[in-house]
Amino acid sequence: MIITRTNCTKFSIAKIDKIIYNMNMSVRKIKKSYLSCTGYFASYKNKNQVAFESVLERDLFMILEFDTNVVKYEEQPMQVFYPFNDKTRKYTPDVLVTYQDATQKLIEVKYSSELVKKPELINKFNILQEYFSIEHNLSFELFTDKQINTLYLDNLKFLYNFAFIPIHTEYTNRIKELLRHHDVITIKDILSILATNRNRQLQYIPYIWNFIFKNIHQVEINLYKKLTMATYITLKNKHE
Repeated sequence: MIITRTNCTKFSIAKIDKIIYNMNMSVRKIKKSYLSCTGYFASYKNKNQVAFESVLERDLFMILEFDTNVVKYEEQPMQVFYPFNDKTRKYTPDVLVTYQDATQKLIEVKYSSELVKKPELINKFNILQEYFSIEHNLSFELFTDKQINTLYLDNLKFLYNFAFIPIHTEYTNRIKELLRHHDVITIKDILSILATNRNRQLQYIPYIWNFIFKNIHQVEINLYKKLTMATYITLKNKHE
């Protein structure tokens, strides 16, 4: 069994230098496998750790972290008994998502390869979809690796590296003030304005990405293109 955990590491200057100035992130291909991979995902949105039972579940959690319509999510939220082939079956959905408008949705996470190997699962999901709609007034959806844009996911993972860094109000305020005075600007140009000394720039770098992470709903940035120092960013509401 593979055990993985989200690591909230504080980056050293040397590591930040390596990450930022040599941003050669590979576009990860989703493995067509459902081998056991369990661990805990440190959720910034939920302010707690969320258990996952596959890499795909962990990837879904990452996507939910950046969905501005999502208020919170929880793993294995309930256990139900439903009719299937004249029998009563037990089932535990993988994830319950709560949205800004107070609606909720249950999600079952499955690799597409598993659905190909076990086509009977589709019938099971259709029955569960009807069951949850009637008995619990909840929508029920299937999430597979086919729904993931790997470059987008890699960008989310990169930004998430900076989610838990210590607060530095002075740096954050300077970054925001600079963005207010530019319609569009690159990460590299932000750095060159904030500091001319390389060591000082290295101190600013994690806070630029942290600002983007924490204000993802207020900035315009292309997450479907590899994030680099040449990435453009725009602050939407400059007077807030």
